[in-house]
Amino acid sequence: MTKAFYKCDPFNFVPLTRTPWAGTQISQLKRKFFPQYENKIPEQIGESWEVSTDAQFSSKIEISSNASIYLKELLATNPQAILGESAFHKYGVHFPLLLKWLEASDLLSVQLHPANNNPMLKNNECGKPEAWLVFNVINNGFVYLGFKESLSQEEIIRCLKNDELDKCLHKYFPKKQDYISVPPGCVHAIGPGVFVAEPQYVLPQKIGKTWRISDWRRLYNEQGQKSASGKPRELHVEESLSSINWNLLRGRDLEKLLIRQVENGKAFYGNENNPFAVQIFNGVGDYEYSHLIPNTFSLFTVWSGAVTLSTSQETLHLKGGESGFICADTQFTQVKIDSEGAISFFGLNDFYT
Repeated sequence: MTKAFYKCDPFNFVPLTRTPWAGTQISQLKRKFFPQYENKIPEQIGESWEVSTDAQFSSKIEISSNASIYLKELLATNPQAILGESAFHKYGVHFPLLLKWLEASDLLSVQLHPANNNPMLKNNECGKPEAWLVFNVINNGFVYLGFKESLSQEEIIRCLKNDELDKCLHKYFPKKQDYISVPPGCVHAIGPGVFVAEPQYVLPQKIGKTWRISDWRRLYNEQGQKSASGKPRELHVEESLSSINWNLLRGRDLEKLLIRQVENGKAFYGNENNPFAVQIFNGVGDYEYSHLIPNTFSLFTVWSGAVTLSTSQETLHLKGGESGFICADTQFTQVKIDSEGAISFFGLNDFYT
């Protein structure tokens, strides 16, 4: 029998060789709520894959107090009940919604994600729309999102080719609970001190593709550390230039289009720039949650305090640093939050795909 909800192992971290810009906020939060597992939590973490069926970083699911299996194995037991009939028929035994936590102590590379129909994608690659739900910002952290208003397309291309990114990228200083859409074709980068949850859409048996325009001329050794004698990371300048969506707005107008402040309890159901529906509960009290997208699964992630999910037959206690999912068959969930609790729910709005 499928349960109402499942939580994932909270220690699914990407190694520093892949995230050399890693920060400390994820580590601090995980260590705060899991002090007994400090040896499992590195001091610097760039990405924590909270809910994933990725082949390399697949989530483990707690099925009892002393047993766990990989998420893909669990899905195979009853995919229709977990994913919902329509999601199962479209995606099979696969979560099309990947949820990461991400935080940096240095600028991430300047990136672009292609659309699914981009002809330069290989057979095992797909586009990767994403969004950022801002959990915390320290040290005047910022992000780059799109381009400045005053520049021509030719001037922007020249800046990108010459690695003069500050001259053309639009800088935005996010606030807690900002929800930032990052559609395909939008040039972007997360700056130091910005801690986000990052939902992504990835097709089954595919790798969501990221093209790097610039990595700020950095060199790294084999351990992922900066080194004057190291090597640069691979760039994809020409692929990116040919895939930029030049119809996107610029500067403050782009902020108005792609950024919204998520208020407690109020749902955003997605739009043409963002397929990831979201809802947050973060004040003490009792709430009711029903799937943002009916008849399909929801993901959840807790970034503060204690939260309890319950139905008439089942209860799940959660704390900061834990994530998981609610099965499609679970129609209504009671959400109880203590004074410091904060939980967000995500759903995939299939109109986009």
